[in-house]
Amino acid sequence: MIALRGLLSPAGIMLAAAAFCTLCVALVLAAVLSQPWLGLTLAGTPDGGTRILAVAQDGPAARAGLRAGQMVLAVGEGETLRLRADDLMEEPDGHDSYAAYRDFMARQSRLATLLAAPEVALRVATEGDTMGELRLLRAEARPLGALPAVFWVQVASAIGCLTIGAWVWSLRRGDLGALLFALSGLGLFASALSASVYSTRELALDGDLFRALSAMNHFGAYLFGVAMIALFLTYPRPLVRPAALLALPVLFLPLYLANIAHLVETPAQGIHLPVALMMLGIIMLVVLQWVLARRDPVSRAALRWMGLSVVLGAGAFVAAIAVPPLLGREPALSQGYALAFFGLVYAGIALGIRRYRLFDLGTWSFRILFYAAGLLLMVALDAALIMLLNLDQAPAFGIALLAVGFLYLPLRDALARRLSGRRQPEPHEIFAAALDVTFAPTAAGRAERWRGLLTRLFDPLEMEPRAEAPLLPEASADGLEMTLPALANAPPLRLRFPFRGRGLFGPPHLDLVRQLAVLIAEAARSRDAYERGVAEERRRIARDLHDDVGARLLTGLNGAPRETRPLLQAALTDIRAIVSGLSGERVTLDQVLAEMRHEAARRCEGAGVCLDWPLVAPMEGTALEYREAKALTSAMREIVSNMLRHAAAGRFSVHVVHAAGQLTLWASDDGVGFGQPDGAGFGLTNMRQRISELGGSLAIESGPEGTRTTIRLPLPAA
Repeated sequence: MIALRGLLSPAGIMLAAAAFCTLCVALVLAAVLSQPWLGLTLAGTPDGGTRILAVAQDGPAARAGLRAGQMVLAVGEGETLRLRADDLMEEPDGHDSYAAYRDFMARQSRLATLLAAPEVALRVATEGDTMGELRLLRAEARPLGALPAVFWVQVASAIGCLTIGAWVWSLRRGDLGALLFALSGLGLFASALSASVYSTRELALDGDLFRALSAMNHFGAYLFGVAMIALFLTYPRPLVRPAALLALPVLFLPLYLANIAHLVETPAQGIHLPVALMMLGIIMLVVLQWVLARRDPVSRAALRWMGLSVVLGAGAFVAAIAVPPLLGREPALSQGYALAFFGLVYAGIALGIRRYRLFDLGTWSFRILFYAAGLLLMVALDAALIMLLNLDQAPAFGIALLAVGFLYLPLRDALARRLSGRRQPEPHEIFAAALDVTFAPTAAGRAERWRGLLTRLFDPLEMEPRAEAPLLPEASADGLEMTLPALANAPPLRLRFPFRGRGLFGPPHLDLVRQLAVLIAEAARSRDAYERGVAEERRRIARDLHDDVGARLLTGLNGAPRETRPLLQAALTDIRAIVSGLSGERVTLDQVLAEMRHEAARRCEGAGVCLDWPLVAPMEGTALEYREAKALTSAMREIVSNMLRHAAAGRFSVHVVHAAGQLTLWASDDGVGFGQPDGAGFGLTNMRQRISELGGSLAIESGPEGTRTTIRLPLPAA
């Protein structure tokens, strides 16, 4: 039981997949390299003949004196078989009828028998010569270096599709969607690997082997199509019951058997038409899932990447290979190279798993794929060194291990960072952002900057406060939302639909928020310690002002002349306000307004100006900081001073309203006004600066009928 669990672990499944790939590729290489090799690259001509495109150096054909440009008329000396252009057909499905298909397979068997003889006779001729001359060649086993690039493209595509499919299933063995995805990869593995043998033959392959490989190729194509249809019937949301998926093999298996048994009219109807219909079904299901997921960002994130990868990759293959024969035309691309589209499909889905957590896999799963790829790379490199350079097993394995260790693994980390989605902030950027939030001048400013930073980092569609606060940042299992504890004077927050609904929250995002929380907490402790030191120094200055300067002014007030006493009383009042501010004491709005009204009344009475400042209802509960109280007091003092010096007014009116978190004060006189209300006088400049620093505004309107000053200042509601 323990051994079975080990085999079914992700590592066990990936090792089994690697061993299976290695075994299958070894069998394919044995089948390909055991074929008789002449060292020729042949191509059909428009008139149905066969031309030599290239001759391999040191090959049998080169030693027999064959050269590029010659025509190969026939094979054999006694039993001669005249060559036709369609003998070189890459994919036998392109025949117009099954009769032509069977004739092609029979000719392949006869050619394979002739090529297996100890001496192969080729009748070659120059352009226009219908008789030619006979050349005898001794065929050799096909060397590995003679395999064309298209062979390796198909093998690489097959390995990539199977490996990624097995990787997904190993991590989600109980998930039906992951199983169907793995089956689709197995289908492509069978299709690509079988095609790599017969599509890269030099001239001929035994007809029985050819038919078996072609049947395997068709089975793989059917398996891929059926698995993908079943996948999008159940993923990302189930459209049918799992039992209903059994109808798919019941429907498509007879079509496959009919094609193998040649029960339909043409190979195009037997294989290309069902493949095209399956592709159409896949597209329709992707569109249907997209419509049904219009209110589900998680499903749309999966479909956006996975559906697009499958539709574009598989659609490009079908458009290039399956559709042209249905229209009576040649395929637009070699099937071997077209299979690379599926490799891109599965590579794209692997990246989609990293970005959108397809099949609900965590980001840690990406490391498993990289290490599995490293294992496959080491095995492939070891085999290549042994076969190509004839190295012994020990040094070949050592070189492969060193190459993977010193080249692939660093590249793996670079690729992981490159493909990790959106760029993560650098450490110095995180530190600067934490300081910017922490050292905002007010608590409200810190909360606002924290929300702004979260918006810049994650761009969520929704951000709302929560009543309950988690101890640490948490992300939901589907990555749709993230909940944050109270931080930077902001309440606990819930962020939903990150990156404008185009992504999901994952472990890197949680790590980033945790780093910010730690930095902000440390910076806040440093700020609090600094503010405690500043507050202590202010209290010391306040004691000195109160005990020394205040006492001296009070002593002077007792013996001062009557006309000097108001000035000393005003100075004492200012010192008391400064001492209160330095001590951190807060005063009520009612007290500030009362002192402003008392001072304005005393100054207007002394100048013979009638003051109209009606009393208002008490504004209990509204306390002001020193900066706010000082700004209001200084502004009213400057307004009264300007009125007394310049307006020649007989009446001065003041009205105050405090509502909706804003204090509004209107002060007007009936004087002569002044010409430049927005002048840059020192008093007006200070007044504007004090009000603007608190987020308020000051406006002055002056004319022949008097001057009106309006002050608006944001203050907490009573």
